[in-house]
Amino acid sequence: MTTSARFKVVLLLVVLATANSCRKSTVATTIPETQNSSVTNAEAPPECVAIFRSIFDYIRKPEPSLITDQQAQERWLSKLFRKSLAEGIKRAGNPKDTPDYPSNGSFVGGWSYPTSYSIIGSRHYDYRNADNPDDNRAVIDVLYEWDKNGSLDNQYPGTKALKSFVFVFEDSAWKLDDVYTFSDEYASPGSLRGYFSRQ
Repeated sequence: MTTSARFKVVLLLVVLATANSCRKSTVATTIPETQNSSVTNAEAPPECVAIFRSIFDYIRKPEPSLITDQQAQERWLSKLFRKSLAEGIKRAGNPKDTPDYPSNGSFVGGWSYPTSYSIIGSRHYDYRNADNPDDNRAVIDVLYEWDKNGSLDNQYPGTKALKSFVFVFEDSAWKLDDVYTFSDEYASPGSLRGYFSRQ
């Protein structure tokens, strides 16, 4: 290949790379921010908060187990959450051989249960329409706190952790669709439903 031909190839590559980067930046700048007047943005409905409290009362005890209680799963968990839980249970194998086998504690999300918890905020997003008939969700933000006395039952003395319990309105009832954990000294950020799906 002659020097002139090499120069033309290099020039063509530079032009293509420049055109590609310009195309990408044009696409990124064409997404305007708008005000969506159809969205209802308020606190989670009282019945959703009541469902959260029922679920939390259930999972903070080791038995009965949400892992084996099919009726409780159908009453409280969304279809997608039940599917991911079933996948996680199947992959986990024998509970006797798997220290991290799913349990009620998986839903609480800590090696040791918090000393107390408080609902510090909630949001309700209802943007149902003819094209999105099921888009009715609520998020309940829960702050866990551990007292300052460390013990085998309290491995996080003096710490706090934030969790978001995500609900979807499905089959005429509020169902838990996911639990999000935020990163802190002891936890990595993550989705419980995602964890069960890839466990």
